[in-house]
Amino acid sequence: MLMAATLMVAVPVSGGTSVEGPVKAGTGDTVTFTLKVDGTASYTAEIPGGSVDPDFGIVDEEAEINVTVPNTPGRHWLKVNFTFDDGSEEVREWMINVVEPYVFTATLVNNGDIAVTGLPVKFILNGETVHESNVDIAPGETKTVEYRHIEGLSSGRNSITVALDSENELVTLSTGTTSMTTVFYIDQADYSLSHWIMGLTLVIMTFGLVWVYRKPRKNYGRPKGRR
Repeated sequence: MLMAATLMVAVPVSGGTSVEGPVKAGTGDTVTFTLKVDGTASYTAEIPGGSVDPDFGIVDEEAEINVTVPNTPGRHWLKVNFTFDDGSEEVREWMINVVEPYVFTATLVNNGDIAVTGLPVKFILNGETVHESNVDIAPGETKTVEYRHIEGLSSGRNSITVALDSENELVTLSTGTTSMTTVFYIDQADYSLSHWIMGLTLVIMTFGLVWVYRKPRKNYGRPKGRR
């Protein structure tokens, strides 16, 4: 509840000016914000530890700026100062929660002698499509595509699938296929492997105990006739 209240404070929408944009971004990401005013105003914008492009200009009712957030996780503030023709000013601030993203990459290979444009590439996380982009790739070119996931992942087993909509498999992944799934674990080991190791250890321990129990005992100190 406390975080929700803070976010409400950080997103001003009343008055003659406003700033609209994402409330979460990955470290170093560049995200787009929209500045709005009633009429026309000049502006300057800044974010400590990051950058704004353009960091000053004119807003004629609406304008967009590209904000590169800091490389340090945490709460960071975009500050925009609006100045109107009559000299009045309004300051707006927007809080961005910067997080360390999960980065997924895949290598694409154009196996043909013609260029491919607009190739659909999907990233499917735990069965749900979370990112889709269109890639241009030249003949014989190898290109890496990337998806940065900024939302949380549940602990335990997760999977990421990269799928290409490649006609006649002209473009494939580096594996030679048009789809590849990778399983990974968050905050725990691969349980199937650990169970296999535990089972093997138990078998070895059981065999050792049986061998010790059944091992013949030597009758040192007894007469030969009683051995």
